[in-house]
Amino acid sequence: MRYMRKFYIFFYIILLSGCLTAPPHEAIQHQAGPYPENFESMIKDYLQFHLKVPESLKDFTINKSPEIVILDTYYPWIPLNEGQEVWQCFVVYDAKNEQGVYVGRKLHVVWFRHNRIIAFDYKELELEYQIEERIKNPGY
Repeated sequence: MRYMRKFYIFFYIILLSGCLTAPPHEAIQHQAGPYPENFESMIKDYLQFHLKVPESLKDFTINKSPEIVILDTYYPWIPLNEGQEVWQCFVVYDAKNEQGVYVGRKLHVVWFRHNRIIAFDYKELELEYQIEERIKNPGY
């Protein structure tokens, strides 16, 4: 019984020490990776997955091609930190909502890192879409 108590104490100390150590500064990648050459097709692929009526996508235009921006604040809903780089792109499109009505052309923000869309309109992508993308493109 005494040995079990010592074992549990030792186990909790090891567990807590692992939780208290911060990752090395080098572990956080600040660079956004290479320019997302096929960004337009990546965005359209995401919209086909995300829109309520995917075939209704129309008037899709790139308002601003991807440019590097450095995050100036922490976005708790996106796994990024202040000081990290992202490729930021602005797109405009129109599509139907779930009632079948076109909602009008609106500006949307897309963030890329390492040839993947990581955020759309400052929101983290759905887990189902992330998993599907990793299965289709395992090398990235």
